[in-house]
Amino acid sequence: MVIEYAEALTVTPATVDDDLRARVGATFTKRQTVELTQLIAWENARARFNRGFDIQSDGYSGS
Repeated sequence: MVIEYAEALTVTPATVDDDLRARVGATFTKRQTVELTQLIAWENARARFNRGFDIQSDGYSGS
């Protein structure tokens, strides 16, 4: 569900439907949901920034 939520927040425009929002809200506290959403948004912003400057992976993960 967290991956589904992250994917929904990452597409343009973001597409978090009521069902997904309800499942996230039923699984996490409001504070946890805010933290999760902030972390997803931060990683998304960082990835888009890197694409703007053609910054590539250092290959640490091997994938």
